[in-house]
Amino acid sequence: MRNQEETRNYRKNRIPEILNVAARLFREKGFNATSIQDIANEIGIEKGAIYYWVKSKDDILYQLIENEGERFVRNVSKIMDEKTSPQNKLEKFIKKHIEVLTENIDKASVFFNEQKALPKKWQSKIKEFRDKYENILRKIIEEAQKEGKIRDDIEPKMIGFAVLGMINWIYHWFSKEKGYTPKEIGKIFWEIIYNGITKRQ
Repeated sequence: MRNQEETRNYRKNRIPEILNVAARLFREKGFNATSIQDIANEIGIEKGAIYYWVKSKDDILYQLIENEGERFVRNVSKIMDEKTSPQNKLEKFIKKHIEVLTENIDKASVFFNEQKALPKKWQSKIKEFRDKYENILRKIIEEAQKEGKIRDDIEPKMIGFAVLGMINWIYHWFSKEKGYTPKEIGKIFWEIIYNGITKRQ
């Protein structure tokens, strides 16, 4: 019989595996078409055993999306405190976003595609992450506009939407096995974005 510490470790160590497998299946089949039984089969445990670690399939989805949201915000929040130019902050934001997104394409895909499948009681929490993230980007853009580095004839919000729309789409086509590396993609995308928003002399 396990003592309390062993039980905690057992519980803790199995959750990442459940989330990783679930993320892959949700990406391949979609959240609605994936069952708890599918997840259990992939892991090699009984269906009922999964409920030792998670409450439901909705709980799995929420944990995946919450973890990704926290990871995105945590990684770019540090950029705001750096003592560097707004232009450099924007470049770092874009490259860091791409780096975080491409670390686990399964989870990124679930984050962007399956938020609508969450119960309404959890959607407001996820919206907080999204709003916080967009606000960080908008503040960087506003700083760059004030310094005259990028165009100020376009609302910061619209520039932010354009930037995120472009870099979020990467999860649809990125592959670690072929094509460009995240660093190469970051460099190319930054050049495209910067050339589009730079203030003309």
